[in-house]
Amino acid sequence: MKWLKGGLEQFWFKMWLDRNACRMLSEVGICKGQVVLDFGCGSGTYTIPAAKLVGEKGTVYALEISRKALDKVARKAEREGLRNIVRTHSLGGEKIPLEDEIIDVIMLIDVLQEIDDKDALLDEAYRILKHEGLVIVYPMHMKTEEVKRIATVRGLDLHQEKHEGRILVFRKET
Repeated sequence: MKWLKGGLEQFWFKMWLDRNACRMLSEVGICKGQVVLDFGCGSGTYTIPAAKLVGEKGTVYALEISRKALDKVARKAEREGLRNIVRTHSLGGEKIPLEDEIIDVIMLIDVLQEIDDKDALLDEAYRILKHEGLVIVYPMHMKTEEVKRIATVRGLDLHQEKHEGRILVFRKET
């Protein structure tokens, strides 16, 4: 029953988080003018709020393996009048097709558990992050201690924990 309770709590929190994405992203540090990567963006639940927060002078890279999901993001962005989202198709895996040190914030929201080589992904995150850049992780299907271990070994320092430790924010310190 303990697993069921934990699973239901995670489910309800994820529903709340999806409805309050803009609030949470603002709380963890996404703001005007930033360059953000939504890794595994799906249909844009967090991409669209991030694009609104960074404004016209900011950019959000929506990275996804599914072209259909990227099409949904594009339709949502068009309806919202957002022109600061860059569709980024991934062939899968951990490689991120972006240049070194160009990203202010990486969002890994309910996606890390899908990645086979988490170490390689966080190495890539470190590579593309600017100095003092942030990685926001919601590890819905992973133990937070495991995520903390992997991230800190890769050179990302735990910066803050939000919402009773459910949201982890790491910072690139060099």
